[in-house]
Order: sequence, then structure tokens, then C-alpha cells
Amino acid sequence: MLRGVHDRGLWLARQLSALRVGRVLDVGCGEGRHLRPGDTGIDLDPGRVRTARARSRLVAVADAHALPFRDSTFGTAYAIRMLNDAGRIDDVLIEVRRVLTPDGRLLVYTRARQAEGDRLDPENGAVRLRAHFAAVRALADQEVPGGMLFVAEVRTGAG
Repeated sequence: MLRGVHDRGLWLARQLSALRVGRVLDVGCGEGRHLRPGDTGIDLDPGRVRTARARSRLVAVADAHALPFRDSTFGTAYAIRMLNDAGRIDDVLIEVRRVLTPDGRLLVYTRARQAEGDRLDPENGAVRLRAHFAAVRALADQEVPGGMLFVAEVRTGAG
């Protein structure tokens, strides 16, 4: 066995697996790297959605600013390195909060650096998320310097 050779995303994958509760929505799922069979995913790119369907059939082309789901549908939502690209971050957070159950959680992963404009990064992520969620905690990525996973709970003490 070679020392030091591993999947660079293993830490994140383990965190997502341990923190997921109930039905899962991957917002901006891309090619579906974090989807499990039966999970739901959305992305704007039709080509990536086609690829993601190999992991879960429940993937559709949709906009994170107008999620095509009923209120309180999912226990967990992922936003993995997509909020800054989506823009209008607070609008996306409002939509995600809407589709989460009362005991749901949003898992936001970012490696973004501080910059001008509408950004969510390791330095401001907790403050941005607390505007929409009752409790937020941050977990530093153990593999990728600067990576941060935020766990935003709909209500205090959830899960």
C-alpha cells in the first residue's frame, strides 16, 4: 500500500455520510459525485444532469433560486462548492430553507477565498448562514487547506 495516496475528497464524503438525515437534495449536484441511489439532485447543466442520473434517477435540470419542490420535503440539502457560482446567495438559502423539514439541515462546503461581491467563504459563512438557520457550526476540512463544511440546522438542537 502506498502511504499518503488517497481520494482527496474522502474527508468530505465521510462527513456528508455521517451528517445526512432523511431525504437528501443535492443543490447544484453537477455530475452527481455526492449522490446516492434515491437521492434527489438538481443542476442547471443538462449534460451534467445526464451523467448524474447514473448515480440516482431523481436528478433534474432546475435553478437553485426556484427549487421545484414542496415545502418541508427534504431532511438534508447539500450545497457543495456551488453557492458562489449561483449568485444571489441569500435567495438560494431562502429556497433551500423552504424545502427542508423543521428538523432539517443544510451542509455547505466551500473553499472560496474572501473576495468582493456576494460571496460565502470560510470567514463569513457562519454569519451568512445564521441569517437563515437557527444553529450553524463549522468543520475544517482535514484534507484540503482552506476547505470548510458548514452544518446549518433549521432549528436549534436538531439532529
